[in-house]
Amino acid sequence: MDENGIKADKIWDEANRFSTDKYNWKMGKDFKDCNETEFTTKMEIKYNYLKSNTSSIFNQIIQQEKIDMDKLKYMLDMLRSIGKKQISFENASKEVGQKFADEYVKPLVDKLDKEDKTE
Repeated sequence: MDENGIKADKIWDEANRFSTDKYNWKMGKDFKDCNETEFTTKMEIKYNYLKSNTSSIFNQIIQQEKIDMDKLKYMLDMLRSIGKKQISFENASKEVGQKFADEYVKPLVDKLDKEDKTE
């Protein structure tokens, strides 16, 4: 396995385990003695790789009620494809950007266009 594949696997593993730990903490199953600050500190230590290498993913898991693991998997699959030289970084960036623009930006533009036509 190439370096990008190893990184993607490590990120995926830590993100999944971290999400589970956060859920269990929120449900009062684990880390019962921790307030939010203490829990965050423990997670920074436990998931140091995630915090150090992909702090945006780490922060999303801490701050959001639920992270979209399907989107994370998609992006990590693209990282693996880059590592396997199945797609260039530039083309992967374009593909990811287009996918998320279609999902988030296009509906907003369509809504604004519709509102403009009704005025």
